[in-house]
Amino acid sequence: MSSSDGTPWVERYRPQTLDDVSHQTEVVATLKNAVETGRLPHLLLYGPPGSGKTSVALALCKDLWHPSQWRRRVLELNASDERGISVVREKIKQFASLSVGTADDTKKYPNPPFKVIILDEADTVTKDAQAALRRIIEAHSRITRFILVCNYVTRIIEPLASRCAKFRFMALPPATMKERVTAIAEAEGRKNNVIMEESQIDAVLAVSGGDMRRAVTSLQSVQALLAGQSEDNSKNNIIDEAAINELAGLPPDHVIDTLYESLLSNRFNTMQSAVQNVIADGYSVQTLLQKLLDKFIVTDDLDELGRAKLAIRIAEAEDRMNDGADEYLQLMTVCGLALKCLYTASKKMKQ
Repeated sequence: MSSSDGTPWVERYRPQTLDDVSHQTEVVATLKNAVETGRLPHLLLYGPPGSGKTSVALALCKDLWHPSQWRRRVLELNASDERGISVVREKIKQFASLSVGTADDTKKYPNPPFKVIILDEADTVTKDAQAALRRIIEAHSRITRFILVCNYVTRIIEPLASRCAKFRFMALPPATMKERVTAIAEAEGRKNNVIMEESQIDAVLAVSGGDMRRAVTSLQSVQALLAGQSEDNSKNNIIDEAAINELAGLPPDHVIDTLYESLLSNRFNTMQSAVQNVIADGYSVQTLLQKLLDKFIVTDDLDELGRAKLAIRIAEAEDRMNDGADEYLQLMTVCGLALKCLYTASKKMKQ
């Protein structure tokens, strides 16, 4: 494949078959058996982001059908964009009810007599839409299989989850991720005459947070920057960890330090001004909250009870932001509690 075809690397380097999938051994072995027998149940794939759930679903479909068949047999939807009940009743129901014709083209195994609907990020679908989806599954199971992909299985209503065989995906180990990212970096580096240092690959893995999709996307950005610098001899900038963090949109340490110092000031107006600056700069609030919690953990400004309260509030804020809540309000809620906990801790120290 040409390096100039414009395909994002995360799509270019997806596993093409189940044999290409690494680490998820038990899941792959079970699905291979389903391919061999043609007996595929409805599936619910869940686990952390970037662990290969969508890639496995697509690789499964490519193993089931000949290339001339699988694209017309598979409907892939992202529920984060199309989560309402109208999509379930229109797009999904229409595709699920279509009859399946026979095909002359076959792979290693006979073409199974059904279609597949892949619903990515299914945990963002409303409960009413999930209930409607469950009824569609029951009505069209003879000719359609559903593959639901999600991060949080607890957000899938039980009547829907009970119709599916559940497979939990484990987070990819650092060694596996590094091996894969290094292989991609070398393959693309040969095409673009760009050599990445191991420290740069380690920095890419650090910003990914265990998410292979994010790691590959960050890698593509870093290599593009390196390629641009190699073409412009007047630029001698070094792509270090700080630059890679900036490319990934992660807040630098001085932003966290400024926000932390505003909390130590014990003044609401100072804290509010710092929060407004963070939001104006466009940093990810979820990432910032995690870094802020890490800073509280390594300092002695809060007692154990205060850290526990703050961790719970941060988890609640992340959950609300996943559901579309305003980032400014959630960050203010966390910082407001932090002010209160810091004030309580300082009073105890003075006693």
